[in-house]
Amino acid sequence: MKTYLLFLLAAAAAPAFAQGQSQCIIAGRVSEGRWAPHFETVHLRDANGRGITSVTPQALATARSAELSQPALLSACDGDQRLLSADGEPAGVKSAVPALSPGVVEVEAVNFPKLRTGGALVELRVRVPEGRVVAVMR
Repeated sequence: MKTYLLFLLAAAAAPAFAQGQSQCIIAGRVSEGRWAPHFETVHLRDANGRGITSVTPQALATARSAELSQPALLSACDGDQRLLSADGEPAGVKSAVPALSPGVVEVEAVNFPKLRTGGALVELRVRVPEGRVVAVMR
């Protein structure tokens, strides 16, 4: 029953995150030339399929694909804009949200939205392949 409910929620979320369109996932946070933290479930690859090991913005910007070992939350792309603050907001109720299923995904662009506390997120604009949107509880 729970699996069926999640399937229905994923089907309902799919139009909001239309497949074949660009959406974003987060690979982690960089600060002072190091991951802080790096999401271990996201592995960046360059145009030749080699893993990207350097943490400089120039090296990370060469990412052309990402291999996901677990679902990654989909979000609207913020680009290099300042992130909205939720300070003082009550914690939300857990609900099903759209995510990209595990596998390899094409990276269209890499952006670095700045954080107020220092560092920046590594935001990957990805093309969502058909049939890869799932729902996860968050």
